[in-house]
Amino acid sequence: MSIQGEFELLANVDRLEKGFDRRARKAVKSGGELFLEELKKNTPVSNEDHSGLGPLVNHAKTSGVSIQTGDYSVSIGYDNIKGRIAHFPNSGTSKQNPQHFVEKTQAQTRGKILQEFIKELKV
Repeated sequence: MSIQGEFELLANVDRLEKGFDRRARKAVKSGGELFLEELKKNTPVSNEDHSGLGPLVNHAKTSGVSIQTGDYSVSIGYDNIKGRIAHFPNSGTSKQNPQHFVEKTQAQTRGKILQEFIKELKV
């Protein structure tokens, strides 16, 4: 590619920046969706539902891509309805052993998500 002046140089830089932003958002979003699917598989489902709101797995969700902190990020977890109790089966209580399904999901998906990032960001 040859550049014939300052205006063309700035236009090419702007085009590259916009292309990177789009690819970065897509990479983070697809990595988040991959994590969410694995989290749903690992979330335990009990036969007892004291809340009447259904199993925790039905309340798993992901947010849109955010750049508020300067980094591209997506939040993955549980909604406000049952999310406040998700730590009980994960970390355990005096009457329930910890199941560590969140940590298990993080360990299982780390490599897959990095591969997804590489695939999406490769130019």
